[in-house]
Amino acid sequence: MSRPLNRRGARTSNMRWLMSLAHMEPSPVSRWVALRAALAIGLPSAVGLALDQSAAAALVALGALPAITGDNGGPYRNRALSIGSTVFGGALGYLLGNLVAGYGLLTSAAMTALVLIASLVGTFNNIAAVATLQFAVYVIVGASLTSPLPPWMPSVLVGVGGLFGLALTLSGWVVNPIAPERAAVALAYRKLAAMFAAIGTSRTMAARRDMEAAMTTAYDTVLAARGRAAGPSPRLSRLAAQLQACTPLTNAALSLARAGRVLPPACARVMNRLADRVENDADPDPGDDIAALRRADMPQLADALAQALPLLDGAKPPDTDPLNALTPVRPRTPWRVLVRTYRPGPTTVRYLIRLGLCLVAAEAVALAASLPRSYWVPLIVVVIFKPNFGSVFARALQSCGGSVVGVAISATVLAVDRSGIASLLTVALLASLLPWSIRRNYGLFSAILVPILMLLIGALQPGTWAIALARLVDVGVAAGIVLLVGYLPWIRIERHNLDHAVSAAMDTLAAYLNTVFQATPASRHSLRASAYARLSDLRIALQRGLSEPRLVSRRALAWWPVEVALERVANAISDTAWSLPVGQATPSAAQVAALAETLHAMSVAVEHGTSVCADAITPPSPALADVAAEIEALRATLAGPDFAAAPGASAPKPPIHQV
Repeated sequence: MSRPLNRRGARTSNMRWLMSLAHMEPSPVSRWVALRAALAIGLPSAVGLALDQSAAAALVALGALPAITGDNGGPYRNRALSIGSTVFGGALGYLLGNLVAGYGLLTSAAMTALVLIASLVGTFNNIAAVATLQFAVYVIVGASLTSPLPPWMPSVLVGVGGLFGLALTLSGWVVNPIAPERAAVALAYRKLAAMFAAIGTSRTMAARRDMEAAMTTAYDTVLAARGRAAGPSPRLSRLAAQLQACTPLTNAALSLARAGRVLPPACARVMNRLADRVENDADPDPGDDIAALRRADMPQLADALAQALPLLDGAKPPDTDPLNALTPVRPRTPWRVLVRTYRPGPTTVRYLIRLGLCLVAAEAVALAASLPRSYWVPLIVVVIFKPNFGSVFARALQSCGGSVVGVAISATVLAVDRSGIASLLTVALLASLLPWSIRRNYGLFSAILVPILMLLIGALQPGTWAIALARLVDVGVAAGIVLLVGYLPWIRIERHNLDHAVSAAMDTLAAYLNTVFQATPASRHSLRASAYARLSDLRIALQRGLSEPRLVSRRALAWWPVEVALERVANAISDTAWSLPVGQATPSAAQVAALAETLHAMSVAVEHGTSVCADAITPPSPALADVAAEIEALRATLAGPDFAAAPGASAPKPPIHQV
């Protein structure tokens, strides 16, 4: 019986692995964003076609491409910094690539050195990661493409295209400068409405997770905007007050959920109406909403909404600015300080070694096999091997699948196009899908990006559909190099990284527990945001691990019950700290430290692969009973025979009102 069961388990594991590769992340579609992307790429191409300057127009369009792929949304000032850095990186990369072009092996060596230096800088922060990726890509393109234009002009045209794309992106700043901040606060209300609808179902924890993430993003967005404001801003203060109004509503709903109550649909409708009013900058007028909650037999929520009414309608005393009660956003570290103080750790050094080996192998294979337009091989290696954007293993396979579709589109267009109009329409249409696809799935993104690059580069180096089909070989070679040279020999390190991520999450929760009860109200937000951000990082790491080979994916699956238990610990800490029952004494620092030390000991055990303590955890005070119970559930999960003997075995399902 064991062999058929093993085969069935293997088939289930394989299906889960394939589904993780094909999984599509939810991504809203914005018609304005799609139109802006189509204009950024299509308008220069159309002008070039009309003036018979297709090569120059292609360079402008290539420069505008980073303004699309580098736009992560958020406040306009942040987007300007992120996109501007990305555009600058692309233009500088193209210029340096042109300067080192034409020297044979020296060109390959210089190109590899520039890419490695950029990859080191890319480990500084997220903005540097995106900007240096564009730098590396355009170094390779600039060193490999020939152009009839003067040597200085291609990089200038790439920069002009980037500025054009940046101007299109920031055009909304003039019309409505705080629209992203208002949208972030409205999204927090919508996620709160979704949590109301999920309470009493198995979706409660996932809905609360989304709500916590939306609240953190909204706070960070509003506080960052306030930090950049030249003086008092009544509009931002009102948004901060509306955001603070979520707290009593959240606490009341979670109290009902812990009591096993199911909220009627009217509660979610009330929150969605509040979100609409916030997003449209309309007066809240929640009198009807309070009455609707009382008719739905939800007096606790009605009282919470009445309590939040002064924050919602701006009736707070004018001398109390809601922003003053919040911890100011931490300023960015200046680049000169970052460069002077940065010391790469072992993870960064290993990444640079692996990337360097992949680039050397790519150049060697392209030279030995005499691949046409062989610059595609190192280019694809650099894009796939960027660790900031997901699983390297999954992206290698998704890139192959997406490129098959992309090459088929390119070859078809090149085979039928005679006037250039078909290429223009195809590029504009595909560009409109780029912002949507980049958040959905990397394979889908590759299927859309590859034909755009091939058709634009085709204007600089005209080719036939046969040349387009040769790109399939390039993608296959690049993916094979990444897997055989940069991934499989290092796979045990990927597995250890999962253990370290779990240990780091436990340590962060231990620090959160140890400080939140003694923290001032102004600093509690940042402590809570740090804790949930670390849990989000862990969840992302485990999701990526599920798409890895079995040695890693089984480990990721084994850690899922622990991640769920850690999330319950974080929720219990937050609920206890924010809504301590009336009349119950606040736990002492020594009592809190005892529980925090227990969490830290578990973290050390996970990091070193040793057993956790076998003794059950008891609450040091009545106020910490819920926290101690969840930490005990975490300890039991780590110490239980199911976790040790059957990796990936599910933890017992919690009650449906577990939050």
